[in-house]
Amino acid sequence: MNRIGSYQLFVMVIMFHIGSTPLFLLGSKAKQDSWIAVVIGAVAGVIVMTVFVALQQRKPDAGLIELLRLTVGRWMAVVIGLLYAVFFAYQSMRNVRDFGELTSLSLLQNSPKWIIMGIIMFIAWYTVINGNESFFRTTQLLFIVVLGSYFLLGMLVLLKGLPNVRMLRPVLEQGLMPVVRAALPDIFSFPFTQGVIFLVFWKFAANRKAIRKTAYWGYTAGALFIVLMNAMIVSVLGPLAAVSALPYLEVVQLVQVANFVERLDVVVTLLLFIGLYIKLTAFYLGAAIVLRELFHISYKWGAVIIGAAIYGTSFLERNNTVHLWIGLGISLKVSLVMQVGIPVVLLLLAAFRIRGTKQTNTPVSAAEGKAG
Repeated sequence: MNRIGSYQLFVMVIMFHIGSTPLFLLGSKAKQDSWIAVVIGAVAGVIVMTVFVALQQRKPDAGLIELLRLTVGRWMAVVIGLLYAVFFAYQSMRNVRDFGELTSLSLLQNSPKWIIMGIIMFIAWYTVINGNESFFRTTQLLFIVVLGSYFLLGMLVLLKGLPNVRMLRPVLEQGLMPVVRAALPDIFSFPFTQGVIFLVFWKFAANRKAIRKTAYWGYTAGALFIVLMNAMIVSVLGPLAAVSALPYLEVVQLVQVANFVERLDVVVTLLLFIGLYIKLTAFYLGAAIVLRELFHISYKWGAVIIGAAIYGTSFLERNNTVHLWIGLGISLKVSLVMQVGIPVVLLLLAAFRIRGTKQTNTPVSAAEGKAG
């Protein structure tokens, strides 16, 4: 019986939202006000997280597919559920490709991407077939490493005196609207509304009364981390941050203490690897669970099918320029339908079709645990 503890849910919400965000300077269009754009995107994202939590609490023991069946009926649930399976697999594919591009750029320039992406897909597949508890426990252990590493790197950057608050000025030089346009819909879409994946996981919670608390506190902690990271990058790199391929990596490469603490870029790269692994595996796991609940096929065979599709489609984009153009442009806008539009409609329908139920601490069944 695979149950997810409250602390594990809290950690997963933080780690999932952090994910691959250090790869990019969010809100770069707002220049020195990019951190304000991130704050606006995060505040808007809280509203959507409220929608997710409210939808789940209409039927605490139901996952995404059960909620779809209760609100839109059996056949529409199949159609929309299949769209979500494809959407989750697509999001996983994007992170697999990011992993391949990052590795080729920073560590293994001469290694074929198909081998690099094949290795991370194998690791993700092995995690997924071992179920949700294995994945959440792994993330819980990695959280300690990530938290300690980011704290150490942040302290070294501060001790070196690299941040310069003048780089963050003038504040709102062009007014508020350019900052709002940088935040909405792009930052709002990535990463602050991607928490729709938790509608798949929350039904496996051992204590469903704690879902609201873990969701909001985890989201807040993750959002604050992203804001601080964004402000630090801009305060160190200034205008160069917007055109940097890996801005946080460039920040850490400037650190050199007493001629012996240097070459910390390896640590940054490993942190980015961990973030990408968690995000791609979460979406992969979500797609596998949705597929199983839709068609009642073998969970492990479903994981194999989806894994093969993720790996195969990760080569469709010709190069990293196209990959980023689609991911940071078209994809962000389309994703809002799955991450915001459909959940809002489901919540409205649920208000009429699903009678509110009292939250319980009933352990998930063995069958549900095996599905995850």
